[in-house]
Parts: sequence; C-alpha cells; structure tokens
Amino acid sequence: MDIRRLRKIEWLIPIAAIILCVIGLVALYSASYDTNLEEFKKQAIWIGISFVLMLIVMLIDYKILIKVSPIFYGISIIMLIAVLFTKPINGARSWFVIGDDLFSFQPAEISKIFIILFRRTYKCQVIMVINLCNAYHMLAVLSDMISSI
Repeated sequence: MDIRRLRKIEWLIPIAAIILCVIGLVALYSASYDTNLEEFKKQAIWIGISFVLMLIVMLIDYKILIKVSPIFYGISIIMLIAVLFTKPINGARSWFVIGDDLFSFQPAEISKIFIILFRRTYKCQVIMVINLCNAYHMLAVLSDMISSI
C-alpha cells in the first residue's frame, strides 16, 4: 500500500460517518435498553463491517472502478431482474433472503451505487469523444485557413 494514498484521502468524510453512526448507536441503545439489545448488537456488527468495507473501497484506485463499472452494472441489472422471482415479503418482491432469515438485502440499494458509477464512467467517455471531435474540427478549420492563405 502506498502511504501517499492515505494522505490524499478526505478524512473529514469517514470521521463524520463515524460520528453519525455513534449517535445512531447511542439512540438505538437507549431505545432497546429494556430488551436484550439484539437490534443494537446487529447494528453494531453491520457498522463495523461497513467501516472495514469503506476503508477498502477508499484505498482502491478509481481507475480500477472505472474499468469494472460495466461488469457491476450488468450484475445489478441481473439482480434486479432476479428479485422479481423471489417470494414476496410484506407484499413486495424486493428482497433476497439468504438462509432462514439469516441475511437479507435489497438489490435496488446496491444497484443505485453501480448505476451511478457506470453512468459517470459512460458520461466521461462521451465527453472525451466530444472533446476529440472538437479538436479534430478545430484542426480541420485551421488547416483550411492555412491552405487558403
């Protein structure tokens, strides 16, 4: 790992996320104090997992994400189609349940991130092509002007 990458990270964002999560955990702890704190424990575990994933993603070079964004986009489309064939939960077919209610997630939430990443990559590629076309047209105009002299 390159130490320069750690210096370039905007540390205010993870610190703000940690503060918000701590506030949420305190509120959840106080709300579930009379129970056996089952929801609090689940939330604390997921926050821990999320922060580890956040640090890993922060250290990934964005050029790698650009290269794999079409693959992520395809996976998200497949997940959104596949969720239509799951059993309904509260009248909605929007959850993948893994195990006997051990783990469940909505593919729409993950797809939001993948779609944003793919669209941004695609838009940047389109802008690069437009800029190349504009440069080509400028060269063509300049060559016409030079040849007319």
